[in-house]
Amino acid sequence: MSEMQQPASLPAGDVLYEAARVACLAPSIENSQPWRWRIRGNTLELYADRSRQLTATDPQGRLMIVSCGAVLHHATVVLAVLGAAATVERIDDPADPDLLARLTLTGPHQVTAEDMRLHHALRTRCTDRRPFLGVRPLPDEVIDLLRHTTEPFEVSTHAFDPSQVGFLALAARLAATVEQRDAGYQDEIATWTTRHVPATRDGVPVTAAVPKVTRTGPARNFAPGAMPGLAPGPGDDRYTTCLAFATAQDTRADWLRTGEAVSAVLLTATTIGLASSAMSDVVEVPGARTVLRGAVAPAGYPQLTVRLGVNESAPAVPPPPRRPCDEVIEVIAAS
Repeated sequence: MSEMQQPASLPAGDVLYEAARVACLAPSIENSQPWRWRIRGNTLELYADRSRQLTATDPQGRLMIVSCGAVLHHATVVLAVLGAAATVERIDDPADPDLLARLTLTGPHQVTAEDMRLHHALRTRCTDRRPFLGVRPLPDEVIDLLRHTTEPFEVSTHAFDPSQVGFLALAARLAATVEQRDAGYQDEIATWTTRHVPATRDGVPVTAAVPKVTRTGPARNFAPGAMPGLAPGPGDDRYTTCLAFATAQDTRADWLRTGEAVSAVLLTATTIGLASSAMSDVVEVPGARTVLRGAVAPAGYPQLTVRLGVNESAPAVPPPPRRPCDEVIEVIAAS
């Protein structure tokens, strides 16, 4: 389908199905893909799939809903490049707690060059856990550009300067200490990070692991010992930028909007040649999250931290596995 295709010649259901299908390239906690889509007429509904919640790692479901926010934003990017205008309704209904959002088609949209750049980034972005290769810090104007993309979602961002990286490292060490002692967590992570492609369609495949290497900053790579995976390259993360996402409150709506903001930053970063990976461990353990909150104050409650840097000369990262569409997308026939 052409990126410039206008929806006037396509049934609403086809447009929405394509948006849901491609949106599922979104990142999620341990690539659990904890979402479901339902198409009804000219609406596309997003649901959390609690059967895929990592209950030991994410007992509140916060990172599950952050992941759903990312797939929601991805869907809006796809609709835009298809030439479809849509409203986004974020839903908090106690009677249907898994229903998170509803996208409703409202008419045509004039496709822009920015729409196409973001869509290309959505198709090509992959999590990169390797040390980054940058030889200088990211310019302030680049960081400002990335932070600007979060404003429509009412999510604050905090870029750690060199004097604050120790706070992030402390939070990472605290989280690692707690989680290494938690047998339930260890079992859950082992289950989700030893996937073998193509045998499975979710989780972090062994091909995405990075051998343990010396780094100047904290990073999560799921590498037990010398497990084979991506070549680490010569980088050492010296000029990696870590960006924390925070919200004034800590509600389900805040978690969803955080995921949208994270998606916007990751895609924008990809359009300008930056590599990225999320660091969820620093917010998984309450004590570590408290340490991080002190570092990002007064931004509010930290929801996620992302690493950003340059890896242009490194080999491409293999794409992660994805669940088949018939497991994720349901089409409700008109009555």
